[in-house]
Amino acid sequence: LQSNIRHQRLRNIPWDEELTNFVTEEAHHLRGMRDSLTGFKWHVDHVVPLNGKLVSGLHVWNNLEVIPATVNLSKGNKCLHL
Repeated sequence: LQSNIRHQRLRNIPWDEELTNFVTEEAHHLRGMRDSLTGFKWHVDHVVPLNGKLVSGLHVWNNLEVIPATVNLSKGNKCLHL
């Protein structure tokens, strides 16, 4: 988990930590399965970036998505869902 988030500062919510940890582990498992099944890379991404210019999201279970790596790398720290 931590190695995939790299150098970003995590913005956690303590009372939701157990669910967030579970969903994060499941998302990384799904990412690995999609890598294997599709033959291209997937990333676990924060829907609302943790350190965006206009918004800053939280590292919580409902701010995670599994998307193709090319999409994640192209969006940078932008929030495409607002």
